[in-house]
Amino acid sequence: MLIFRNLTLSGQLLRISGWFRDDIFRRLFFNAGKLLGGNSIATGIALVSTLLTARALGPQNYGILALVLVYELTIGKLLTFNVWQAFIKFGGEALHIGNHDDLRQLIKLCFCLDISSATAGTILAMLLSGPTIKVLGWNQDIRSLLVLYSILVIFSINGTPIGVLRLFNRFDLLSINAALSSLIRFIGVVICLWLKQNLYGFVVVYLITGILGQLYLLISSIWVLKNKGIHGYVFQPLVNIQKRFPGIWNYVWTTNINSTLAMILREGSTLLIAGLTGPSALGLYKIAQQITQTILKLSDPLNHAIYPELSKLFAMKRIHEFFSLIKRSAVIVTTISISIWFVFVVLGEKVIIYVLGHIYLGAYPIAVVYILAAVVAMSGFSFQSAMLAIGWPHRSTIILLIGTVVYYFLLFILVQYIGIIGAAYAYLVFCSIWLILMFMNLRSYFIYYTSEYHLQ
Repeated sequence: MLIFRNLTLSGQLLRISGWFRDDIFRRLFFNAGKLLGGNSIATGIALVSTLLTARALGPQNYGILALVLVYELTIGKLLTFNVWQAFIKFGGEALHIGNHDDLRQLIKLCFCLDISSATAGTILAMLLSGPTIKVLGWNQDIRSLLVLYSILVIFSINGTPIGVLRLFNRFDLLSINAALSSLIRFIGVVICLWLKQNLYGFVVVYLITGILGQLYLLISSIWVLKNKGIHGYVFQPLVNIQKRFPGIWNYVWTTNINSTLAMILREGSTLLIAGLTGPSALGLYKIAQQITQTILKLSDPLNHAIYPELSKLFAMKRIHEFFSLIKRSAVIVTTISISIWFVFVVLGEKVIIYVLGHIYLGAYPIAVVYILAAVVAMSGFSFQSAMLAIGWPHRSTIILLIGTVVYYFLLFILVQYIGIIGAAYAYLVFCSIWLILMFMNLRSYFIYYTSEYHLQ
């Protein structure tokens, strides 16, 4: 039996290795590798910065810092358009037929959406800082920190730059940005520790490094466009947008709502937890979430790289290859993520005590459940890109909305009855619901396509 088992295992390994002979599959992991190299460095440095910050501030002040960061990501970006998805879809079509006039007009439109939404988001964040602190029941002294960090929103015009870099396969520049931003923040944190800065000093460091990262993306995208010979987009008239890009407004609004829901789910829940608990409990929760986000970021490069590939396959009606790419990549990512979860279950408690001290030990059980939820989410990392490539952003939004409603309902109940770990269980339920519904929709399309193909 052992011999047969080994043969089966070796056969599976040979089969998986054979997948990399496929050009599309190999290109997917090659592009993802460009991002992963920088992202791995960036993720590692960011995690070290977080741990150093958390140890220096303690759960109470680290919880306040977490609130400041989350506030900018939620309230400040409620109005922000996530235009990179629309830019890749419609810009890719314009680039494919060599229509640079359409591409220039699209670039200007996306930049205008970025700038206007960032401006409105900054104003909104500053106006709501006082009422937010009042509703949460926290100290009003924190308001000045919220207002200060809201300045970062005005620089958040990264939708178009990210779209440009991804469309022209400059994943290396995105990778450099991730690594460089994390390195600069780490240096800032070390300086804060050396100068024995208080909470205010750490907020300033996070603000400055955030601004530098946004400026890098903007300058890099302009440089890439210049090298590609794409000029004059600033003076391109914004007329006949709907005619040139049929369905673009519907696509932009739908993907914007989808990304807003995802952001509210990912970060907005922290505001609810802050209102139900306090700074110390929030500090423990954010440490567990940060550990989980570090693992989730390992799938980000693949997620970014797979969308252009799926869009191309679907446009060429290569549906079997489309679903094969989803299946193969899911097998690899799921296997790796389960292995990471198992390692954390065994070693996580000791690592937390050694790095952060016993005061943060309460973050361990929260992280165990949270990472398990991340495993579920990572197994379907390509589903969102697949739904967009098919042209089903509405369905994706509805699924996310259903999951978000269930998540917040469970979050409100569980945190009150079983404590902060209830937030992790609520997230696990959400990820499971999202994965099942997304899988069912994609499966229905595959069945429909297969039946139509056989009828022909």
